[in-house]
Amino acid sequence: MRCVLCNMPLFLPLHGICSQCLKNLPKLNKVCPQCALPHSLPTAICYRCRDNTPYWDELIAVTEYIDPLKKLIHRLKFYHQIELNQALARLMLLAWYQRRLNSGLAKPDIVTCVPLHHIRYWYRGFNQAQLLAKPIAKWLSCYFDPALLSRHQFAHDQKDLSLKQRQNNVQTLFTCRPSVSNKSILLIDDIVTTGNTINAISQQLKNSGAAKIQVLCLCRTIL
Repeated sequence: MRCVLCNMPLFLPLHGICSQCLKNLPKLNKVCPQCALPHSLPTAICYRCRDNTPYWDELIAVTEYIDPLKKLIHRLKFYHQIELNQALARLMLLAWYQRRLNSGLAKPDIVTCVPLHHIRYWYRGFNQAQLLAKPIAKWLSCYFDPALLSRHQFAHDQKDLSLKQRQNNVQTLFTCRPSVSNKSILLIDDIVTTGNTINAISQQLKNSGAAKIQVLCLCRTIL
């Protein structure tokens, strides 16, 4: 087994990415713990989250949406290299643990993922967020519920829409099936861009009684 980035042999094959490449991954500098966007204020929470508080409570990202992770996400999603899921999930777990060490982040009760509409699932053959969430739930010894959320409309792809269109596109997309009263939820996605999708999901989860919502993603687009 070789490193998926530099192709050098791995001492621990299941890691997928060698320690040197891990060390050289682009880092997010000072970011808001709620939206994971950069800010330079002395306060922890940025002005964006204070003025327009999202429904989720914390957002953890490995890095911004740039290479080399951008290429790996494309290989996973569009070239069906689903064997990359373990290496990418491990990066996400390390980012989660780093936040836990820095701020005492609590372990969630339930791990779930952003759902795909069944038509897109049928076309692609898998949900990349579910592939990332399953090993994370196992490593955290948490209950994994990939069917907690359902997507009941087929929306336009977010990447093809303007900011206003993205906001309107996700308003009525998601439903939370069972009650999650007083539960802490870890929501997994591969990329967070505007945050509209995860905010719509988080609103549904909060309406169903969720106490805390952590969002964990590979990449955060810096707007």
